[in-house]
Amino acid sequence: MDTLHRVLRTLRPETKSRPDHFTVFREFLAQLDALRRQAMLDRPVKTPIRRRAIRRAKTG
Repeated sequence: MDTLHRVLRTLRPETKSRPDHFTVFREFLAQLDALRRQAMLDRPVKTPIRRRAIRRAKTG
């Protein structure tokens, strides 16, 4: 029986040693979020276009 268990472990490594797929996915999403935040900080801020004031004719 011990030999059978040893052979099965060599064919298929223990699943406990592998990270959970949900954990890996959450880490991936966290990295994407960090990259997005960094891109927002690196992007230059656009200054709003100033419109020229409309001159009104003087009446008087």
